[in-house]
Amino acid sequence: MTSNQARRVFTAARVANEAVDGWLENHAVVTEGEKIDSIVPQGQLPSDITDTAEVFELGDVSLLPGLVDAHCHMHCSATLDSQELALTEDVPRLTMRAVTAMRRALLGGTTTLRDLGARNEVAFPVREAVRSGAIPGPRMLVAGTPITITAGHCWFFGTQADTTEQVVSAVRNQVRQGADVIKMMATGGNFTPTANPRRPQFSAETLAAAVQEAERSNVQIVAHTLAAQGVQNCVEAGIHQLIHGRWWSPEPNSGLDYRPDVVKRMVDQGQWLDPTIGHALLGEEARSEQGLPGPPVHWTVGTSGVGNTEHVETVKLMDEAGVRFTAGLDMGMVHAVHDLTGANAWAFVEWLGWSNWRAIHTATAGTAEGVRVGDIVGRIKPGMIADLAAFEGDPAQNIRDLKIASTVVQSGNVVKLNHRALV
Repeated sequence: MTSNQARRVFTAARVANEAVDGWLENHAVVTEGEKIDSIVPQGQLPSDITDTAEVFELGDVSLLPGLVDAHCHMHCSATLDSQELALTEDVPRLTMRAVTAMRRALLGGTTTLRDLGARNEVAFPVREAVRSGAIPGPRMLVAGTPITITAGHCWFFGTQADTTEQVVSAVRNQVRQGADVIKMMATGGNFTPTANPRRPQFSAETLAAAVQEAERSNVQIVAHTLAAQGVQNCVEAGIHQLIHGRWWSPEPNSGLDYRPDVVKRMVDQGQWLDPTIGHALLGEEARSEQGLPGPPVHWTVGTSGVGNTEHVETVKLMDEAGVRFTAGLDMGMVHAVHDLTGANAWAFVEWLGWSNWRAIHTATAGTAEGVRVGDIVGRIKPGMIADLAAFEGDPAQNIRDLKIASTVVQSGNVVKLNHRALV
């Protein structure tokens, strides 16, 4: 890995503009230390530039801000047995898995990542190791253990809390340990046999108390929710961002219960959604192209007959209503490998009908804003941190070109160059 004390120049056939909605043709990004100094046409570079800076001619690539992913589980394996491994592996083994996953995410082009559920004994040491340069990985915002009810969703790496007082205490404990964000499990989830995805785990009043406690420390609070009543509780409580945002009816043989009035209130209050449909897309493709099975059907949803198509329709309705989205892959869940955050953008284009540039913007500047780091990363702009990811091809024409980065720059350091890892 190159030192970040130097002046560097990165030239590319296509460089994303400051708004991340178009290309600057044949431009150069000039960095000074960890920051972006300027973006200029290649023809305007000084004739002696190679004497004053280290120059990287990247060629016919598309240079974007580093990708930002809003939903990761660093110590989960993304394999068919991910649930069993999360239940049975000890902290040293989970830590080794997390270290490998964070390197893989960075080399894939994700330079900023929000982890929304991992054991405290893994999450915080791994984050600090990345920050100190001991191991490679993205810039990390970490929740540590999610807060759930006894035997609730992800209890095996969560903090179990049942009363409002216990939930507030759990929030304080995560803040004490250095959490950048608080994760609540507002409903059950498919990953946990003892949790019911169709039913709330916490009342709106308890969630509101958690929000108040998080805001007292200026910490963002997000919540997993798969049920209609869970969504409504999160909106009423003022949760800053909803994760998944599905609309299961409480009845086991029923489908979805979409509530437009709740969505309108969500928009009015400025609450964000991380729809995680890139994960769903990868799962569908693994099953159809590779013949791989999906995760076991949860006992609460197996007879409803609701598939991805119906869930995506409700995501479209939320989009049309004006809900703002972040790009989160749910890394670590089955098929959601840690270096394919680009699949979020694929799903936005192919399933929601977005323009390629809207999807690219959401995967960079939009998600950076949603996770509250948009003032330092997410754009190629003077003064911003020099996080860059180059992709072969042109994702503005073919969104699937937003896959594995060929070159990655983090805080001005070159960590991958022309498909060769330097860390």
